[in-house]
Amino acid sequence: MEIVFFAVLAGYLFFRLWGVLGTHSGPEKDSERKNTIFSQPIPTSSMEDAIVSLRKKARRPVLVDADTADQDDTRKDILALQNLDESFDSPVFLRNATSAFTMIIQAYATANHRTLKKLLSPDVYEQFATAIESREKNNLRQETEIEDVHAEIHKVDVKNKKARVTVLFKSQQRVITINEEGHSFDNPARFSVPMTDYWTFEKPIGSDSKSWLLVETRTENA
Repeated sequence: MEIVFFAVLAGYLFFRLWGVLGTHSGPEKDSERKNTIFSQPIPTSSMEDAIVSLRKKARRPVLVDADTADQDDTRKDILALQNLDESFDSPVFLRNATSAFTMIIQAYATANHRTLKKLLSPDVYEQFATAIESREKNNLRQETEIEDVHAEIHKVDVKNKKARVTVLFKSQQRVITINEEGHSFDNPARFSVPMTDYWTFEKPIGSDSKSWLLVETRTENA
């Protein structure tokens, strides 16, 4: 059991602490461009359905537009991106990015490969899929609860005709790994942990698609 515990713990830490995990490259198929949460603005009323096990008393996600934050360089970069891509709307992007954040974490916890493939670049998807496979081989399942998500645009880059927007997410997360007997061996007290994540989304400038893919993640101790 100790071997199984450390194998799963290592897999979880690997997932939470991995740094830059590759960049999506190559043309996207039409089927991959459709039906993603970035294809159109998400109504506020539908966001509650995307929150992972959001507790009834938890606050709604706090969306902070860089235009209202003290980030002069970021504001300039956002304006530069808007000049290149008139369709870029930072408040809408933040709403969709926050939904992507919760949906991706939920998809990882429930081994929903279909959702992960739609929202992740191929390289990032392989990392998630490997961690899920390791968990399933040990007959384990994961429950994840997210509370009080705070999101703001952290950085904007334009390179090789691709826009990259890095979003800072601050959240409280309760992650529980459950064994075959139905017991949690990694978080029996069900503690929630503050998390600070930097997720980078990418989209070709001038593309007809409004879809952004997650191409990099970084996690820091909050």
